[in-house]
Amino acid sequence: MNRLRIGKSALQSRAMRRAIIPMLAILCATLSPPVPLACAAEDEGTDPLEKPRGMWFPPNDFHPRYIADPLRPQNALTLQWLADTELVDTGDKRFGLRLGGTFGIYRWHPEGDPNRGWQLDFDGGFAGQFDIDYSWDSTGWDGFYGLVLKWRPSPELGFRIGTRHNSSHIGDEYMERTGQPRVKYTREEGIVGVSWSFRQRWNFYGELGYGNGISGTVTPRVQAGLQCVSHQKYWKGRASWFTALDIQTYEETDWSTRFTAQIGYLIPVGERSMQYRFAVELGTGRSVMGQFHWDEETWLGVGWYVDF
Repeated sequence: MNRLRIGKSALQSRAMRRAIIPMLAILCATLSPPVPLACAAEDEGTDPLEKPRGMWFPPNDFHPRYIADPLRPQNALTLQWLADTELVDTGDKRFGLRLGGTFGIYRWHPEGDPNRGWQLDFDGGFAGQFDIDYSWDSTGWDGFYGLVLKWRPSPELGFRIGTRHNSSHIGDEYMERTGQPRVKYTREEGIVGVSWSFRQRWNFYGELGYGNGISGTVTPRVQAGLQCVSHQKYWKGRASWFTALDIQTYEETDWSTRFTAQIGYLIPVGERSMQYRFAVELGTGRSVMGQFHWDEETWLGVGWYVDF
């Protein structure tokens, strides 16, 4: 009887193993990241460097920053002089404060080549303006965040797709002084972008955003830019000069357009993507503050910027 029980137990164990092994294989295949066919066929003579590797919290950017974009998550202290503005009852000098950054979550790349592959990022930031002529009262500010997936098939070419939220607010003191109520303006959009480094130090980018901004509308936003960063040949080889242009136009306000240009010095810090910038900025067109999306302004500014 004992032998019979042992035999039955062995048979049940083998049957259980036969049932469990396929289930484990299916589970592993479901939870594992996709592997290129070239990697799966490594035994057939493929390059071992093509084996995929993952990296949590990658140390640098995977997609070129849009340097002159005033609504890109970044940290900055700026002084602005308004040459022209359609905003009611405001001074001609403002202090600008920008906070935020792009934070890498996960990168999936070929082994030995971390500058190619895929990366998931979180963007988050704040951009506010304060009227120096009116006791530094807040004129308006925008808060924004998004989740972006980036693909870089080569060092020269990059793509990104994701979502972006932009919520605009009016300053309490400005609202009390002028009687202007807060406009309900929150833009939720999906974005698709491409970046192309067509020369060693030059980069072009284009992006399309599509979503709702003004209540009851779903419209596109078109963005394009050109930028150049020199070799590190200043300040004992630590600094580069740069120049950048950003153009954005919105159908929701009859294709009103904003042009922003920057020129200055850029100083990388450490091995991560953190960098300092000292820049002069010139902008004209649709106001950066979403509360005043129908108004146009022209300004000249100087600032200190920190990118994470």
